[in-house]
Amino acid sequence: MVSHKSKSLLVAFPLAALVGLLGCSGVFASQPEDLLASNASAEDHMAAATLYQSKALELSAEADRYEAVVSKLGPHEDPKGFRRGGLTTAMQEKRSAAAHMQELYAAHLQKAQILYGMKKAE
Repeated sequence: MVSHKSKSLLVAFPLAALVGLLGCSGVFASQPEDLLASNASAEDHMAAATLYQSKALELSAEADRYEAVVSKLGPHEDPKGFRRGGLTTAMQEKRSAAAHMQELYAAHLQKAQILYGMKKAE
């Protein structure tokens, strides 16, 4: 029988492994999807879901920061609109990446719930 302490260590291990995939730039070095074969456990999917949700929140916050800077740019600071355009593009890319991470979060959460027996497979 596995003790509660060792069970929590086993649950934390996949999350730590997935977090290790993050590169210095904040982008996934390799896709955790590669690690999650069809025989992944519910804990593996929950760990991936947690990681994706965290990354989605981080990207969304970055997009919010870009948006705040754009809203404060006056016509004298950026007369030709180059800074505004670049910041707007960066904001849109961050929002798109956040939406993708949110989709991956939802997919892995659903897989985990199915494996836990909380939800029926569709």
